[in-house]
Amino acid sequence: MDFDRVWWREVVIYEIYVQSFQDSNNDGIGDLQGIINRLDYLKNLGADMLWLTPIYESPLEDQGYDISNYRAINPLFGTMETWEKMCHEIHKRGMKLMMDMVFNHTSSQHKWFLESKKSRENPKRNWYFWKRGKTGPNGERLPPNNWESLFGDLHLFSSSQPDLNWDNPEVREEICDTIRFWGEKGTDGFRFDVVNLISKVPGLPDAPIVNPDKYEQPALMMFTNGPNVHEYIHEVNTKALSKFNCCSVGEMPCGVSEFEASEYVGKDRRELSMVFQFHHMDLDATDGDKWKIRKWELPEFARVMRIWQQHMLGNHGWNSLYIENHDQPRCLSRFGSRDPKYRSVSAKMLGTFLLSMRGTIYLYQGQELGVPHPENWKIEDYKDVETQQYYQAMYEERKKQNPDKEPDMSDVMYSIQLKSRDNARTPMQWDTSPNSGFTGPGVTPWLKMNERYTDLNVYTQERDPDSVLNYYRKLVLLRKQHPLLFYGAFVPINPTHKQIFSFLRAQGPFRTLIACNFSNEEATYDIPNEIDIDLAVLVIANYHVTEPKLEYRTIFRPWEARVYTLRN
Repeated sequence: MDFDRVWWREVVIYEIYVQSFQDSNNDGIGDLQGIINRLDYLKNLGADMLWLTPIYESPLEDQGYDISNYRAINPLFGTMETWEKMCHEIHKRGMKLMMDMVFNHTSSQHKWFLESKKSRENPKRNWYFWKRGKTGPNGERLPPNNWESLFGDLHLFSSSQPDLNWDNPEVREEICDTIRFWGEKGTDGFRFDVVNLISKVPGLPDAPIVNPDKYEQPALMMFTNGPNVHEYIHEVNTKALSKFNCCSVGEMPCGVSEFEASEYVGKDRRELSMVFQFHHMDLDATDGDKWKIRKWELPEFARVMRIWQQHMLGNHGWNSLYIENHDQPRCLSRFGSRDPKYRSVSAKMLGTFLLSMRGTIYLYQGQELGVPHPENWKIEDYKDVETQQYYQAMYEERKKQNPDKEPDMSDVMYSIQLKSRDNARTPMQWDTSPNSGFTGPGVTPWLKMNERYTDLNVYTQERDPDSVLNYYRKLVLLRKQHPLLFYGAFVPINPTHKQIFSFLRAQGPFRTLIACNFSNEEATYDIPNEIDIDLAVLVIANYHVTEPKLEYRTIFRPWEARVYTLRN
């Protein structure tokens, strides 16, 4: 069986949102010692690699994705000595460590930027982008170009996150040196934030005007998958990544097609191991606007997954598989059931679907517990800069239309309660005590606790053999026992079914059949006659299955998931 085996293709990666994982010193903020204290839990779950969100020095205006020193640990999280101890303890347990790198931009407090803004003659001047502002038709001052921000103002992200100028070779060399620094300290993998935005159209010209009534214009084509992006990433690989037995994953927001992704991850191109794409994450958005909610249908979801599964297999590429993370809402509230009656089985179904696909698995803290979104939060409960800027912009726009009336923001809050990044950033739910064991009982956590922690927590679920947590442990073990689930081909079954997402994983004579009901209703599942199921053996299911034999027509219960091996 020709698998083209590589270690990073066969791991389960667990993302830790450090601020929210475990507080060890009762300041309300998660830290590195807290991670050390919970390593045995992660090992028992089956995690092979731990991905840490940024822990570097930072003003934390964007929760650490605004870095002011790439080679120093934020004192809130610990010291470099604590990091080294953590790295040692991770390796001692046979696990690996992935660090999060943000190289598209820095914090405006980074010493490079502080130097760069001192004068036009400063040696760091060309490390960032500087252009003279414009004068508007009425004499008003305008920014140098009309690019619309991803966060709501005239910066790609927050105004405190200036973009690095990757066209400058000195910048690229400093980035490579930073990667070598962490690689030599024992880092096994690197996640590169918004890495397909590092190359901009030369000169930063205005974007085409599509909204004549405003200055800011959509400008994704000016800074996404830019003219030199592959050259620059290949340089990083050659000078830094290739020096270590490490893996890399590049976050690709703002659009990357399966064809473009192949260029980033093709084995012979020596760029990245895999990418994070967002096609399945954008299905409930309208025209790319995450806040404009639309209802998605299962065939749409199945089509996106099929395209990426089959394209990567046919083009010697590799998928990263995820359905929630620190930037994406909880999968249970988004793709599963909000009905408490089906919370547990739908969480298990989503886990079955995810861990049956071809690619490297990424789990996010709390996903293994089936944690839903917080309920009934007010806008002041959210800390996320993107959420606050969206709410403020909508409030001001509505207030301007009717200054004498307080605007109705209920629809805005509905979108926030479904799509805000803070929905997934609430502190980890460890036990039933006040603050759920994340921090001390009398301490105020940095972000409000999810109110469901009293019944959805590690302590309770570890003692329940039928819990979501114990089901995830079985899923992870099953995947590691069946290399077919990492490497086998993806063959869709009945891809237009309105309720059931079903497929085969196949390699040579071996077959595995997966079927998942994505609905609150019973569903009839018909297996095509050309699939031989005479010797089908059930290997895992999220309900108790009493049928002695798999039939070609089966009724699936709400949110039911089954995995069969076909021994033909």
